[in-house]
Amino acid sequence: MMIAAMEPQRDKYGYWTHPDYFEPANGNEYGMLGEFDAWLNANGLEFREEYRDEDEIDQHGDGYDISSWQPSGIKGDGWFVGSIHDTEEGAVCIWLRVKQGGDHV
Repeated sequence: MMIAAMEPQRDKYGYWTHPDYFEPANGNEYGMLGEFDAWLNANGLEFREEYRDEDEIDQHGDGYDISSWQPSGIKGDGWFVGSIHDTEEGAVCIWLRVKQGGDHV
């Protein structure tokens, strides 16, 4: 399966994950070491992370409201949003694109 760019449909708190985005094996909440990298390679993708400034978020009962955050994007062609979610390091946008000048497995 090849993941393709699509317009994010963020929820009321600003979160969204592409329907074809990485899912850890065996229903685990987090991927095992190297599992995300293997998914990237299998799909011929590269990624970049863009973190939100933590001083700009509002906490609500279920976590943080990041709906006002509009990730600025990554310089270069072909980048699209894979996921906008919360991490231990704060809210992050995962940008994906087809590897430039390379073939995927």
